[in-house]
Amino acid sequence: MPARSTPARTAGRAGRPTAERAEAIDRAILAAGKDLFLSVGFSATLMEAVAAAAGVSKGALYARYPTKDALLQAVVADRLAVWSEEARAREGPLPDEPRARLALLTWSLQRSLASDEIQAFTRILAQGADAGGQLMRDVYEGGYMAGVRSLRDSILHAAKESPSPPRDATRVAEMLMAMMIGWRQATGLIRPISEDEAKAYAEHAVDVVLGGRAAW
Repeated sequence: MPARSTPARTAGRAGRPTAERAEAIDRAILAAGKDLFLSVGFSATLMEAVAAAAGVSKGALYARYPTKDALLQAVVADRLAVWSEEARAREGPLPDEPRARLALLTWSLQRSLASDEIQAFTRILAQGADAGGQLMRDVYEGGYMAGVRSLRDSILHAAKESPSPPRDATRVAEMLMAMMIGWRQATGLIRPISEDEAKAYAEHAVDVVLGGRAAW
């Protein structure tokens, strides 16, 4: 059972919460929603349980998120922002040398793909929590396509001294991304993947892509 969140309380008369208190309530609700979705699944999560875990009234919860679908959408948006920030922190300043730059990005992608939380939310959406498909599109845009754009920019960086620019840098980035995702998903089904193995695979994939520059 997720631990009960305790949003910061501010002294004063009852009424509209201060900006600080409203932010604390929002954070508590999103944290409680995330924990419950991950621990019991979307279908079994009750809004009343979210309110109790967040330490807020049901009125405060429903005023912000009228439905469980709306809460899930907010939680997914929040996690996408967190995962993106974690990736940026892992990567730090990107090296200028093309191979090192792409190797760092693909290694960071492997770390993201190995995240238990990211895998769990992907399963939640795939198992029917995202009836209209909008959340999966959000994850596609904020996760997959964000990674593709980052790889594309680094591919263009690698080709900046080339006499002819790549025909389709985005397509090359998508191919590299597919190598990362496909190998992780297929291999992970049958055995654990160590960090060293994932890093070696990412570097080898970069070498293959860089070795095929004539086809860019």
